[in-house]
Amino acid sequence: MEAPGAEKTYSPETLSQVGFPTISYGILEVGAEFRSDDQLVRPEDVATYAYAIEDYDPWFFAPGPFGDPVAHPTFLANQALFLRHNHFVVPAGLHARMTYHFESPIRLGLRARTLGKLAEKYMRRNKPYMITKYQTAAEDGALQVSGRFVQMLFKDKTAPASGSSRPAECVATSFDSGIKRGEGRVGALEVGQALPPLSRTLSQRQIDMYSGVRPHSIHTDPDWAKAKGFHTTIAQGMMSTAYVSTLMTTCVGEGFVVGGRMDAKFLRPVFCGDTLNVSGTVEGFSREEDRVRVHVTVAAHNQQGEQTLAATSSALCS
Repeated sequence: MEAPGAEKTYSPETLSQVGFPTISYGILEVGAEFRSDDQLVRPEDVATYAYAIEDYDPWFFAPGPFGDPVAHPTFLANQALFLRHNHFVVPAGLHARMTYHFESPIRLGLRARTLGKLAEKYMRRNKPYMITKYQTAAEDGALQVSGRFVQMLFKDKTAPASGSSRPAECVATSFDSGIKRGEGRVGALEVGQALPPLSRTLSQRQIDMYSGVRPHSIHTDPDWAKAKGFHTTIAQGMMSTAYVSTLMTTCVGEGFVVGGRMDAKFLRPVFCGDTLNVSGTVEGFSREEDRVRVHVTVAAHNQQGEQTLAATSSALCS
């Protein structure tokens, strides 16, 4: 007789029969479209997100430049990543790259939905990758955020040896040499200027708040993470993009919340208990109609000095 409380799970055959096959490189079809559930932006969820990433900017809790409080720019990112979970069983994977275009402030009470499309799949160093384009919009169709993300699938039961996604296509940014400075939230921004760095030590409780606690997750289930080849749980890559967003919102201001851009590449896993040090440097400026856009390179390093993230980000100056 089975002991009370013994863990039960579905067989892959059962899940496939009811429309949730296990994700794999072979089953993915380029052009396939994904749709998320609707998500209501509730005050308690914004507060939970703020706790998870340690960002209590007053704009998220009180009236500010957008009128009523708004959510963190990356608040809806998980809705994009979980697109696949509405169509497949996803045992594990590693986020390789994430891009964002922030179009509108995410207001309390907004109901959002994300649509995505499998843009490409490819093999690199015998590792399978998928590229998904996404757009998140409000009920009235107003675009909130768009971009793409690259995810590495586990083709075996454990994580593959460290590696990276296919090198990004290089799109050189043309800086305007005539623009020497721009105005940010905390004062003038100049080429070569180092932005005030930030540091975050990731606790399991914060990772749980960010990812949502569930079994069989490399983020919140230590035993499952070890079964997949890690020594402990790992943080979602998007937590690191939230730190980049904090850096940009703090230093540049509302022109990142609306008009911000980010392209982040994840270089190695971030583990529970790691301390990340996030730094940014102003690389230059460009002109966008009647506005000035500041361009920043951002890096994150763990407590051992290993780089975990490389990103570029930009925002419209005041």
